[in-house]
Amino acid sequence: MSSLRAVPEKVDPVPPVKEAAPSSPARPAVAREQRVSAAVQRWRKREELDARIQAAKALGKELRARSWETPPTPHQREAEEHRASVGRTLLQLGVWISGALWLLVRIAADVLRRRDSIQSRGQHLRRLIERAGGTWIKLGQQMAIRVDLLPYPVAQELEKMLDAAPPIPFSEVRQLVERSLQRPIAEVFSELGAEPVGSGSVACVYRGVLRGGEEVAVKVRRPGVGSLFAADMRALGWILGLAELWFVPPGYSRQLLHELSTMLYEELDFVREARYTELFQDRMDKLGQRFVRSPRVYGDLSNHEVLVTEFVSGVWLKDLISTAERKDESGLASLATLGIVPRKVARRLLKIARLCAQEGLFFHADLHPANVMVQPDSRLVLIDFGSCGAFTARERRVWREIADAQANEDVGRMVSAVLALLEPLPAVDVEEFSRKLESIFWQDLYANKSRTSRWWERTSANLWIGFFKLAQEYRVPMNLNTLRMIRSTMLSDSLAARLEPRIDHYREYRRYEVQLGRRMRQRLNRKLDSLSEDRSFIRYEQVYDAAVAGFYRLQRFLDSSTYRFAVTERTFSFAVSQALRAGSWLLLGALAVRVGAAVVAVVRRGERAGEAFTTEVLSGHAWSQLLLSPLFLGAVLVAVAVTLRGISFRLSDKDREAGSRTAL
Repeated sequence: MSSLRAVPEKVDPVPPVKEAAPSSPARPAVAREQRVSAAVQRWRKREELDARIQAAKALGKELRARSWETPPTPHQREAEEHRASVGRTLLQLGVWISGALWLLVRIAADVLRRRDSIQSRGQHLRRLIERAGGTWIKLGQQMAIRVDLLPYPVAQELEKMLDAAPPIPFSEVRQLVERSLQRPIAEVFSELGAEPVGSGSVACVYRGVLRGGEEVAVKVRRPGVGSLFAADMRALGWILGLAELWFVPPGYSRQLLHELSTMLYEELDFVREARYTELFQDRMDKLGQRFVRSPRVYGDLSNHEVLVTEFVSGVWLKDLISTAERKDESGLASLATLGIVPRKVARRLLKIARLCAQEGLFFHADLHPANVMVQPDSRLVLIDFGSCGAFTARERRVWREIADAQANEDVGRMVSAVLALLEPLPAVDVEEFSRKLESIFWQDLYANKSRTSRWWERTSANLWIGFFKLAQEYRVPMNLNTLRMIRSTMLSDSLAARLEPRIDHYREYRRYEVQLGRRMRQRLNRKLDSLSEDRSFIRYEQVYDAAVAGFYRLQRFLDSSTYRFAVTERTFSFAVSQALRAGSWLLLGALAVRVGAAVVAVVRRGERAGEAFTTEVLSGHAWSQLLLSPLFLGAVLVAVAVTLRGISFRLSDKDREAGSRTAL
């Protein structure tokens, strides 16, 4: 039985159906249409651009017709120049001569009555200055700082001067303010008091209310005070020039006159004062210090002659000190309900002085009780930034060293830091000067630690007074910023001690030092975290180029030093160069290991770059572990062996070189 199998029929594959391609005449038509459309779009864009250019041209003509001519470069910063005529200078010279004669007559009368003393001379000088007013008041206030020139009792008497002067007529005030604003007063102020809340030799302060309802203080400079200061400074220069012929060392009066005129003209520059006031607030906000602030400045309403700031209210520091010293229980209780505590205010005054000196752009050089306002919760408001000082980076480091040595009771280090602050020193016996200065600092330390010391013995005033007397004895000059900083320190310490007699200045600085270290750590961490930013690679390239150049110069030095030193001390110089080379490679290798450990910590363990860099590279513990590890000690032994081997080869070549020189 056979089986039959069906054989499938072969079916030809059906070819895919192709879409009908457009006819050849249709293709050029589509392409032509696309080109025409693109050309039309380009034409429309060009037309639109031309239309906008024409519109900009027309607008430019319109704006040009309504604008004023402005230079293509930025305006130069405005700087006032105060000048005085010869006639006015001669008039002020007569005032100076008559004042000097009056003072000499008073002193002569005291001598005849046997009542003459440094204190009485200071009192006569203060009365003379208060009677003369004007420039004399400001000069007296500035000379009160110069404890390096005047006896301390005289400077202390000048501190008591009252800067009071008749108010400016309100008609002149109105003219000055309107000239400053370039518009009527009524457009800016809804109210401007005719009676000043303060009247001094330089300016008067008025209370006002802006159209927006803000209460402001309007400080108006006295008309003609700049030319008066210039005439007095010129007359004083003539007097000091004559004094140099016999009484004063040549060239001494020029520096003194420059410093006095600088301080006086700073008091006249309200633009500078406004800038200092604003920058102080910015820096305190940046440091996170909410307990102190400065008044808000209205810059668009201020210039060289008029300064408009926030009108601050509260308890004046001088009134708080009076209440604390009188131990007025009811007054202190009322203050406590507002959160105003004398001890807390005292600690904050000390902190402000440290902050400004070590972390600020500048420091307030006149922390007078009349320049500090106390608000609820013991918050402080500083006003009158007319007198400020600033430090260089080197001076800031020296002052930080002085404060740290003082807080840690290291008198020797404190003396060294003060000597660095006075550099360059004149031709004096430095050792003798240092011994006397050290004795003064020890006495201050003993007084601060004693439980029986009075409040004025626990301040830095006695320390700096003794220092000034010593500087006068040895004729050691000091720059203006140093004097300003010392005066600011003395004021803050004295005010704090008057508020809280038992306050420990050393302990307060150590407390501040902890906070300073915390902020410095945060700043360092931010800098380390920024190492991976793109802009940091600019510095990396600079460091790389400097490192390559440095290694090249080091290699040249090490290579050439052998030849140079071999002329005189061949063996010793070669040994030194080989040791330096080996030590350099060892240190570079160790640094590479620590950096590699930091990279591993970031990549594998996921640590932050700043923390890894601090832990692995900047940590003394990590370096001690590396330097004491068997691997590093083995590398040191290998380096020593290689260096000794090289030296031995050099020694073996000595006779051969000598023989070659003999043959030559």
